[in-house]
Amino acid sequence: MPSSALATALSADSQSDSQTDSVPTPEATDSRRARALLIACVTIALERFAFYTLISLFVLFLTERRGHSEAQATTWYGVMMGATYFTPLIGGAVADRFGRWLCIAIAAFLLAIAYGLLTVGFLPLSIILLSVGMGLFKGNITAAVGSLYQTETERDLALTRLYWAVNLGALPSGFVGGWLANNYGYSAAFLSATGACLLASCLWMFSGSTLFREHSHAQVNRSQAPEKDRLATIYVLLPVAALFFLSFHQSGSSLTLFAKDHTVLLLLGMHIEAPWFQSVNAGLIITLSPLLWLLWKRWPLASHHKFMLGMFLAAASSLIMSAASFVGGDTGRVTPWWLLTSYFVISVGELCVAPIGFSLVTKLAPKRLLGVLMGAWFAAIAIGNLSAGLIGRYWSVWPHRWFFFALATTSGFAALLLMLQQSRLRKVLGGTWNE
Repeated sequence: MPSSALATALSADSQSDSQTDSVPTPEATDSRRARALLIACVTIALERFAFYTLISLFVLFLTERRGHSEAQATTWYGVMMGATYFTPLIGGAVADRFGRWLCIAIAAFLLAIAYGLLTVGFLPLSIILLSVGMGLFKGNITAAVGSLYQTETERDLALTRLYWAVNLGALPSGFVGGWLANNYGYSAAFLSATGACLLASCLWMFSGSTLFREHSHAQVNRSQAPEKDRLATIYVLLPVAALFFLSFHQSGSSLTLFAKDHTVLLLLGMHIEAPWFQSVNAGLIITLSPLLWLLWKRWPLASHHKFMLGMFLAAASSLIMSAASFVGGDTGRVTPWWLLTSYFVISVGELCVAPIGFSLVTKLAPKRLLGVLMGAWFAAIAIGNLSAGLIGRYWSVWPHRWFFFALATTSGFAALLLMLQQSRLRKVLGGTWNE
């Protein structure tokens, strides 16, 4: 693919707003954007395969191979998840200064090194490089794709496709990682993550050295509300995101341990492995995304109402696991349908929170602060992820039913926070998502 075609399609927000390039025909611009979006989707799918392979095995690796207790392993998990989602706050500011293409190119290579170091046991150094790489990668590739499109409909569709790519990459991670770990050891599983990131790095580098260094010709239609109100709205949504992901990222800690120790690992007569549950969410997102897209198109729902629905669903998923723990007496094993139902409910909740949050930040953020505020969104997720690991220290202390009930309480609190901010949110965000 010619680098010049992609360069005109993609944007580095660090360039001057006054730059005046010749504007290609709409047909040519659409074709270039489509090719650019495809490269971004393949790149992020490879990176997410690597990351979710790590998530599916991380706690099991620490407890089974490194001799950590469950409390120690979940704490390391929280540190790792918190760090990798907090650093995009800094990475966004770096990209606003130096350009997104360069940051993403460097990031993919650093991630490959990080997974490689994990195979030889350098856990702290691996987490440091993983954090730096994620900081330069996550928010920047999302912000870049979001900035390509002029209308909310186009932008939301593009970000939904990017979210599909995220989950297409995550879908095989639990199966592949679990199979490699069982048959060839954890090092082989982590090496597969290294290979995926190296492939992503090569794809990105060969896509053109000027990628993301010129302005796209699409100007994002941002909200016309006063800037202080737009910023205040983002600040309201950030703690909600943190509390949602506190529950959501139990998938790599308490839910993984529940699958290993308290779930009958038989489904429809077939033996299953605990890491396989990590792929359930990705499969559900791929399946449910088009269905919800059609639902919102036919029955539009205000974006802040979607957030509220997402938090209620997060609470419901935790209550399901609380009930499962009660049925199993906190120590016995229960049918895997409890976990599958919980994953289904929180996956719908994820679709009400995560992709909409990215699009709203693109819409509400002043252009000069887009990278920083997209990073702030990831920093909020980081706080939720860190909290997910820290609360995991009580997994072996509290009865499991009360552990999950506590998670349900935090999600309900976030929904209440949104209810108290209805007037502000309606004023800034408008009536429905499709307006």
